[in-house]
Amino acid sequence: MRLTFICGELPYPPNHGGTADMWRRICALKEAGVKVRIVCWHEAAADDAALVSYVAKVREVAESVAVYPFQESGSSKIWRLANLFSLPWGASARALSGKHFVALLANERAAAPDAVWLDGLFGGDVALKLADALKTPLFYRSQNIEHRYIGYQLASAKGTKARLHWGLRNQGIRQFELKVMQRAQAFFDISVDDLAWWRQEGLTHGYWLPPLVDTGMTSALSAPLTVPATYDVGYLGNLFMPNNVFGVSWFVQEVVPLLLRQRPDARIFIAGNRPSEQIRALLATTPHVVLIESPADAVPVLRDARVLINPVFAGSGVNVKSVEMLFTPAHLVSTPKGLAGLPQTVVDCFQVADQPQAFAEAILKALQAPSAEGASSQRQRARQLFLPGRIADILPVLQAAPSLREHPGALRDTPQPQETAQ
Repeated sequence: MRLTFICGELPYPPNHGGTADMWRRICALKEAGVKVRIVCWHEAAADDAALVSYVAKVREVAESVAVYPFQESGSSKIWRLANLFSLPWGASARALSGKHFVALLANERAAAPDAVWLDGLFGGDVALKLADALKTPLFYRSQNIEHRYIGYQLASAKGTKARLHWGLRNQGIRQFELKVMQRAQAFFDISVDDLAWWRQEGLTHGYWLPPLVDTGMTSALSAPLTVPATYDVGYLGNLFMPNNVFGVSWFVQEVVPLLLRQRPDARIFIAGNRPSEQIRALLATTPHVVLIESPADAVPVLRDARVLINPVFAGSGVNVKSVEMLFTPAHLVSTPKGLAGLPQTVVDCFQVADQPQAFAEAILKALQAPSAEGASSQRQRARQLFLPGRIADILPVLQAAPSLREHPGALRDTPQPQETAQ
């Protein structure tokens, strides 16, 4: 089977939750025998040598790779503003000019894909046009309920610039998201909660497809420790999105003082890419908390804390970091929102709290407990949900695609992929 895979950004390097999720899925599909052709976008001002090396890495997995620059010129922004209510800001940044789309269509028509796969919402304009022109089914992998997610970010944003940024992205997003989902022959959702929400909205042609963690990373994360963890408590996640900035700030300001009353020698790190000025300023005045900026490899960071935390309070979809934390030897503490979209099998592996005192007590209790290095049977079962072999659950849906040109309703009778570990 051959898929034309529309990614909202270059899926390599997998250095944040969104790209890691895409890249692992692409690799799993290849391992399952699916041929993938990548269409994606990248910053025009990016280092040329780095971009060439990234694209070469993707070509090791994909049949072909077409990379376009985001529409960020002054004239394109004027056009995007003029069309804001018909094409949301994030989608218009990925719109293709007539000549670029004609060339892409000619290439894909020659390749004769069985279906178009849209991974994330914002390549949706190209995906819709390509699927219509090729007369192929469209499949959509949802990362979030995007209109709700952007609404959360807008509500969390601080300062005029941030509110303008998210306000622009909020315009027209709900209508566009519904258009894509209604056009898709089937959609695959990252979150069991979001899937249930869409079903209540009348969209019943969805399936659960969780984020996958590649076997190399799972082995490295869960390998026996050769030396004790350096830190007592750690967090790893991007440090620029408003919901993460809010959650980390809450932890540092509200929870850390409570921890230090009981354990004044506690060693704590906050790690992640692109720390915001708010995070930098906060940690500069908090000597007990170390900032690890843009770590080159997540694995040693995640293995260097006795307790890993996820203190987020807003968002949608699934926190990929919570899934990765599951494979480590650490004890795990999260807010309920940090586990949103995950089945109860996973939630049961975490201590859960959303008040400062309760969150601090959960961490202190974990620090007093024996090492979590030998994963419990419950945690082992939960890990099975996110292994690459899970991609096989959706193959019957994809393999039905060629018949859809003649039988548009064929997918409705396809068996539902499993949603829980056996």
